[in-house]
Amino acid sequence: MKYKYVIWDFNGTVLDDTAVSMNAINKVLKKRNLPTLSSVDDLRRLFCFPVKDYYRRLGMDFADEPYEVPADEWVRDYTANMFSAPLSEGIWEALLKIKEGGAKQIILSASELDMLTKQTDALGISQMFDEILGCDNVYAVSKAHIAESWIKSKNRQEIFPAIMVGDTDHDFAVSQIIGCDCVLYSGGFMSREVLEGFCVPVFDTIAEIATYICR
Repeated sequence: MKYKYVIWDFNGTVLDDTAVSMNAINKVLKKRNLPTLSSVDDLRRLFCFPVKDYYRRLGMDFADEPYEVPADEWVRDYTANMFSAPLSEGIWEALLKIKEGGAKQIILSASELDMLTKQTDALGISQMFDEILGCDNVYAVSKAHIAESWIKSKNRQEIFPAIMVGDTDHDFAVSQIIGCDCVLYSGGFMSREVLEGFCVPVFDTIAEIATYICR
């Protein structure tokens, strides 16, 4: 195993929650008489970080109301339905394969930490990770500061070489901040077309990612 640490994004990578997320944002949009997303492909085409900019792409104007109002509405609906979201196909086998290969695994997420730990516990995967790192609020602004704090708390020789596994532009950006390798998953919140612009390996399945990491 080349890597000492595998750093997993959660939403859209470990967890297949694009449909739950889309249903929640469509309710927010419908309430404001804005066009709704008709498919997950629509979501993947428009999604970006920070999430506030994604909301702007969907037509929301924060001159009329603060971002926190629709964001809180989205969180309430998502939280009510989050346990219906399954693991991404092949994730359990991938986690096991990497663990057996000797690498440590962590979750690094822009999700609120309490929500994150409830989800991983319910999914029965908490024990697969050495650490679970999330935000102290529900607004999904960035996880870069969490990554930076985590790196500072460790001996770099203990961590590297490491690889980030995610599904968005933000995951790539965080890998650049950390200074680690990165692979991206096209089955999450961003399209393959967008992800290929970052010049890192892009895979359509979690199984392919595990094979790449364990090569």
